[in-house]
Amino acid sequence: MRKSKKYVGMPVISLAEGQQIGTVKGLVVDPIQKKVAALIIEQKGWFKEQKFAPYGKVCSIGKDAITIDQSTHVEKGASLPEILKLYKEKLNLIGCRVMAENGTHLGIVDEYFVEENTGAIVGLELSGSLLDSFMKGRVFLDISFTRTIGKEMVVTSNEAIDNLVKVDGGLQETVKTFKNSTSQFLENTLQKTKEISSKTKEELESKTKELGNLTKDLGESLNRQLDKVRGKDRSEPVEDPVVVQDLPPEAARGEDNELTRAKPTEDKVEVVDLPPEAQLTREEEQAGETNESAVKNGDETEVKAEDPSADKK
Repeated sequence: MRKSKKYVGMPVISLAEGQQIGTVKGLVVDPIQKKVAALIIEQKGWFKEQKFAPYGKVCSIGKDAITIDQSTHVEKGASLPEILKLYKEKLNLIGCRVMAENGTHLGIVDEYFVEENTGAIVGLELSGSLLDSFMKGRVFLDISFTRTIGKEMVVTSNEAIDNLVKVDGGLQETVKTFKNSTSQFLENTLQKTKEISSKTKEELESKTKELGNLTKDLGESLNRQLDKVRGKDRSEPVEDPVVVQDLPPEAARGEDNELTRAKPTEDKVEVVDLPPEAQLTREEEQAGETNESAVKNGDETEVKAEDPSADKK
């Protein structure tokens, strides 16, 4: 199912020639059959010629283009008298008023839907006046409830009044929906915020408690280590061992004993007479000194010691 306005502007491609024949300019509606009879094709070039492609000749209605078997299926109006007659009647569903048999005005045709394979019209999209449509939105009416499709008006059965399907709520419905959704969103947001806040508070308190316990344990462990270093472990006090031994008897002294200093020792000098041979006369000492002086001066003359006893003889 596709809206009629979606056909306009689509390129028409010939499968046999592999080329674009033209673009869709509009649709020709058969009000009796309640279907699209043909596509109005506008060709390119200086001398534009309007042609028609019967809907039965259409191979496929694709997303981006419409395809037909060959370009000869696109013909001039003179070759298609029935289609040309419908075209000249200038029947345009869009803009027609829709009235029920009992005289109830249902709205204005804003759009109609086409079954792509057969070209049958399956429904009408109705709206009120411009302001009313803007405020209240649009509705869908199945084509089976229509009796007559005319140039100016579409007549429906009375059952159509109870079979209108709302397709667009309009501004009022949009505002109401937005208000409800916004309120629900704010309520959900507040609830989520409250839950997150409560969870964050609990986690923060738990982490703070854990941190406090860890700090306390660390402080106690540090104090124990410091006490051990100082030799004052509070948990297991250590006392320095002191061994008291009795003194030997010889070291014991009476209370009345007093320490006395030993008497000083005097050096004794003993004088011993030298033997006769160790004594020298004055003359021998002088003779010795003379000999030493002669040796120092390099005198080769022998110095003979005079015998003192010879002089005496």
